[in-house]
Amino acid sequence: MGKRTKTPKTRFEYKDAKSHKFWQIQSMGELINIRYGKVGTDGQLISKEAKTIDAAIAEVEKLIKSKLKKGYKKM
Repeated sequence: MGKRTKTPKTRFEYKDAKSHKFWQIQSMGELINIRYGKVGTDGQLISKEAKTIDAAIAEVEKLIKSKLKKGYKKM
């Protein structure tokens, strides 16, 4: 099996008394796409470029850990 060049699209949601929001991330090569916003909307899209594929995958994993610590749940 070859080296990973992308991460699957992963969606998280956070809900409390004041908000219900989502956060979604995926990498393809060096490109990282993050979509976030209120559940029920299209949200906003941010694209970042990492220096390497490995750096992009590491960044995705780091950001996912951060969201889980903040209480987001994987959907």
